[in-house]
Order: sequence, then C-alpha cells, then structure tokens
Amino acid sequence: MKYLQKLLLLIITFILVQTTAMAGNLRIVASLPALGQIAQGVAGEFAEVKVLAHVGQDPHFVPPKPTLARHLAHADLLIAAGFGLEIGWLPPLVDASRNNNIRQASQGYLDGRNVLNKVLGKPQGKITRELGDIHPEGNPHWWMDPVNGVRLAEVIAERLSQLDPLHADIYRQRASNFAEKIKMRIPQWKTSIQRFSPLVSYHNSYLYLTQRFELHVIDFVEPKPGIEPSTSHLDALVSKMKQNNVQSVWLEPYHDGSMVRKLCELALASCRSMPDAVQGEGFDGYINMFDQLAAGGK
Repeated sequence: MKYLQKLLLLIITFILVQTTAMAGNLRIVASLPALGQIAQGVAGEFAEVKVLAHVGQDPHFVPPKPTLARHLAHADLLIAAGFGLEIGWLPPLVDASRNNNIRQASQGYLDGRNVLNKVLGKPQGKITRELGDIHPEGNPHWWMDPVNGVRLAEVIAERLSQLDPLHADIYRQRASNFAEKIKMRIPQWKTSIQRFSPLVSYHNSYLYLTQRFELHVIDFVEPKPGIEPSTSHLDALVSKMKQNNVQSVWLEPYHDGSMVRKLCELALASCRSMPDAVQGEGFDGYINMFDQLAAGGK
C-alpha cells in the first residue's frame, strides 16, 4: 500500500513538474517562415513558435485573420522582417491582439533594424508613388543573406536570455553552433549559385542574396517595384537578355505565371522559382532553403 502511495505521489509530482514547465515555456511568433525556423533553432524545447505566413505566400500580402491575432495575444516575442514588408497586415493584427508587449520599440519586438549592420536598397532622393511600391527604409528581404540569418540567431539568443536567464547559455551556444554551420556552407553555396550569373530577377527580393554571393542582376521583369511590365518593357528585356547571354530568370513562387514563362521562352532562358522559405524545422529548414537556391530552385 505504501509502495502504491509513493508511486502515485511520484506520478503526481512528475505531472506537476511537466505542467509547470509547459506553462513556463516562452511563446514566440514570427511573421515569416524563415524567421520562425531560426527562432525555433535557438529556442528549441523552451519555446512554442508560431509563424503567421505560409511557405510560398507573398509576405507583402498575408490575410489578417483573427486566428493570427490570437497567436499574438499571449506572445512574449514577435519577430518580423520590418522595413515596411508586413506594413499592410501585421500592425492590424498586433492591434487586435491587444498585446502591448510586442509593439515596436518594446522588449517583445524585434525586426531587421535590430539585426542589420547595413541596410541595402534604401532609395535616394525624393520618394513618390511614381517610383512604384518601394520600401523607403530599405530592402526588407534581408534574411536571404545567410550571414544575416546568423545575426538574427544571435539577437534572438540575447533577447531570449533576457526573458529566460536560466537557459541563456543554451540559447547562445545554439546560435554559435548555427553560425559555424553557415560559415562552413557559404563557400559551397557561392560556388554553386554563381553559375546562374548574370541573371534577371522578377522583383528585387534577392538583393541581399545576390550581393552576398556576388551575382550580377542585369534587370528586373518589373520596370518598377510592384508595377506590371508593359509589352514594350518585355520586348526590350528579351533583347537585353540575349545581348548579355542571360540564361536564368529568377522569380518568387507567388510571381510564377504565364507572362514570365513567355519571357523565358522568347529569351531562351530558364525560369527558376527561387524560394524565400522552404518547409522544414529549425535551423535545418533555413539551411535547406539555401541548399535549394544553390541547386537552382525549381
């Protein structure tokens, strides 16, 4: 009888410990899949990570569903790309969540401004609507540079260390291990991906990637950001591609359509759907994105 009582007491104690641990887990929300993968890689079992956008979804246009606001309601940390990328959908979700701890400038919010040493693609001169859908603060697709992915991991590790000091050493060690993996892979990625240069890109989503790996982008399918190309622009682009021996047109999965496929056909080039995120868990998911990019996408 005493044995059964002791066993029951042990079981109850175990359940209470596990419940307390689960209740104490941090809650992290990332706006985009790649950011969420890095966050999961750092946090591991000590946090629940939710991602608002899906792989293959245009990060500029995510439907602000009430379910997404519920994810944000109890979040300890919100990770976003920033620089206006989610401006059309993330602020309304934060407002709906009524969670003041994840608003900009709070301890529970971070984006590319907390990560980058240098912002690329910041427009010069007077900014008007005639320039298209530009981002006045700079190009927001910074996670497409693996070095910036490392910096994000390091920033997340420090932020989590403040929220959860007990596991600070673990967070920092995971970020450090991730940095070593990226450092080892960059030379191979660079060698593989440089075979696509020179190239044409649909949108300037790959600026950080092409600069990191020293690729030459001669032009864009969009004459201006967010502006559909005219027939005359496409005709001129075909001639320019042939003159420069361009073999590849890079496009995001959400820009893949009959018009750009026709451009590739006329220019005798291959259309390559180059992802800004792929399915996968933690650091492995983020690293696999660059493996797929180096392999030429789809």
